[in-house]
Amino acid sequence: MPKWRTTVFPWFAAPLALLLRLYWRSVRLRMSGLENVEPLLLSGTRFIPCCWHQRQVFALCALRRLRSRGVNPGALVSPSKDGELAARLLAKLEITAVRGSGRRSGAMAMRDMYVAIKDQDLSPLIAPDGSTGPAHEFKPGAIMLARLSGSPVVPLSFSCTRGVKLGTWDRLLLPMPFSRVEVVFGEPIELEPLMQMSESPETIERMGAALTAVEDAAIARARH
Repeated sequence: MPKWRTTVFPWFAAPLALLLRLYWRSVRLRMSGLENVEPLLLSGTRFIPCCWHQRQVFALCALRRLRSRGVNPGALVSPSKDGELAARLLAKLEITAVRGSGRRSGAMAMRDMYVAIKDQDLSPLIAPDGSTGPAHEFKPGAIMLARLSGSPVVPLSFSCTRGVKLGTWDRLLLPMPFSRVEVVFGEPIELEPLMQMSESPETIERMGAALTAVEDAAIARARH
């Protein structure tokens, strides 16, 4: 990374973190489905929260609120130079950024992530439709990571009474200040240990359906 970016990025991270905290506090956040993860919280079991890329902003907020219950939230961040600001921002929010290796791919990159998660006992939020989409298309990386780590996957989503969708590829949803935000946790999904380096279409479809179900539940709660 150029020296000037290394110098400038820390200056942006702190004010952005402050603004994000104020933004999170400006809404009425309600969390439902916590009974689904209560056994994991009581036993201190690490899990892998999973949501569509469009719904990450308040998924992270909800996980951060569970720090008092022993959850150590994390997030997967691109190893690119552009990911450096996101990593520094997350650090200011007490969320650990897991950086993949830019020189490795496939199973080896997944292994890097697994080691980081295990060593730091993280519950990292994963967006299975990736950083570039297509939106709502479940990619197998999250499943492979869950199989490697032996951690259950917890579907997670949110909706709001008033919000805007940005013109990004994922149509990122941002609730308006003072709106009500409904976060829904789904039932944990246990997966068998990793046996092969490919994933069945049936499992991918099942995981995608689980994410869509919690999203629909959050939308319904926001409407009523």
